[in-house]
Amino acid sequence: MIEKSTMATRAKSNTMRALDDIRGGFDQRELWLYLGWREIKSQYSRSIIGPLWLTLSMGMMVLGLGVLYSQILKIDVANYLPRLAIGLIVWGLINGIIIGACRIFAVAGGAMRQIKMPVSMFIFQFIWSQLLVFVHNFLIYIIIAIVFLMNPGWNVLLFFPALFLVVLSGFFISMILGPLCARFRDVPMIIGSVMQIVFFMTPIIWSADQMPSRAWVLTANPFYHFIEIIRDPLLGKTGTVLNWTASVGITIALGVIATVFFARYRARVVYWS
Repeated sequence: MIEKSTMATRAKSNTMRALDDIRGGFDQRELWLYLGWREIKSQYSRSIIGPLWLTLSMGMMVLGLGVLYSQILKIDVANYLPRLAIGLIVWGLINGIIIGACRIFAVAGGAMRQIKMPVSMFIFQFIWSQLLVFVHNFLIYIIIAIVFLMNPGWNVLLFFPALFLVVLSGFFISMILGPLCARFRDVPMIIGSVMQIVFFMTPIIWSADQMPSRAWVLTANPFYHFIEIIRDPLLGKTGTVLNWTASVGITIALGVIATVFFARYRARVVYWS
């Protein structure tokens, strides 16, 4: 009985330290906001248009795939291109977070060993840098909306809580994958391979309406729900109750798992990175 009580007390203490770490990391926002922006900017330091290369490369892919697959699927390009563009932009954010989360502490290992600061500060910096990439790519949607005279109406306001859910879930995933990939260096390769498969199983290039008889496949795909709650408002829709319920439920579940995982392994990350 005493041993169980001691373990419960230790777990509670670790959880409180983890929450304090997250609060401390958030309080360092001036630092990680600057470092996140500098990280993106430094990649294009000698380039004329700088980080706008992110937008240009994504725009070329959207245009190429949009024209090609609209012909293959026999869909009007005016209807297909906006949907494809939003799907690819959101997928870029989700995929970038999941793949990049595996390298957070491998990249930050030197700084962590030299300077004492909250571990979560590096997660905040990473998520912020991914959000900056998303904002650059989002310019493509704005251009497409102007060209095709899109008017999503007031439903577009649902885009903001949807994006918040995606970013928050990404933060929780980073709390799990960061330490896990720092400990087991084979995990990033496994995740990279899985994400390539998931891309084709998620309705980005194709539409969910094309496989109504396999609705259970989409329902079981968490990426589908997160993409839809962002894509639908930008197209003038609201997203289904199922999409929103699943997204909120997944975010809460990830939050609980991430807190427990981070509380247990946070202190060991510096030795693994």
